[in-house]
Amino acid sequence: MTITAAVHPTTIHRADCETPTNPRTICYGPAMIRRLDRWIGIRLFHPPIIWLCQRTGMTQYAVARYGWMLAAWTLVMRISFEGVGDWIFAVLVILVTVLETWRAAVTPDAPALRADGLRIIILLFAAFDVGVLVVVSARDGFPGLRWGHAWDLFALTAEYAKTIRTIPPRVRKLGRAAAGSKSTLLPARVQPPRVG
Repeated sequence: MTITAAVHPTTIHRADCETPTNPRTICYGPAMIRRLDRWIGIRLFHPPIIWLCQRTGMTQYAVARYGWMLAAWTLVMRISFEGVGDWIFAVLVILVTVLETWRAAVTPDAPALRADGLRIIILLFAAFDVGVLVVVSARDGFPGLRWGHAWDLFALTAEYAKTIRTIPPRVRKLGRAAAGSKSTLLPARVQPPRVG
């Protein structure tokens, strides 16, 4: 008597989780986090970044530089000067902010290296911040957003902007007036003169 195990059609080997061909593939561990990271980037962050680049003419690298600049400025907004350690942190944050502002002003379009590990760490911090916000909101009512949430948003926008390879050209839609009068604006087809 032979017993065969039925394999669920969506379960595949761990090696296949890196580049799954089946979107219903179940992956666990680091592969699941990478797939979640890719899904969040493609579905949530890429569309507004591409929209911003198409409307303003910026490159994705400029969006990344400006995102890190804004993230650094949110750190400046969180500074408190109560202890000696706070002063050291304040000086360090102000130096980083000046550096990021200078980089955004001087070299906004310089290609930036992707840091997938850093992006996943920021994503985990953002998930923790949102989880704390949900728990506190359920217990005491909505307390409002903090500077940490703004930092998470700007840092994730900057890191996901680096993952975009090319910005597609903007598709312009014709309005009703332009679409209706389109045929009258085109010149009539000119026939070549007949010879002979």
